[in-house]
Amino acid sequence: MSWFVPDGDTHQHATLDALPTEGGGVSTLGGHDYAEVPAYQDRRMRHIRPCCDLCFTEYLNLHRPQPSWKG
Repeated sequence: MSWFVPDGDTHQHATLDALPTEGGGVSTLGGHDYAEVPAYQDRRMRHIRPCCDLCFTEYLNLHRPQPSWKG
């Protein structure tokens, strides 16, 4: 899973697709339209950007291994 900020957008989006090196469209985790991923050299983590509500909600619903202490 990868988080990215499309050019001209103010929110981070998530995808399970492989990010294209040269940039391009990917499906979003939130199920809304394709989003354009910037090219590799223009991609950087933007921790202060808010997350897309749809993508973040689906991220929380992903089935992930749980720590052993959770049973």
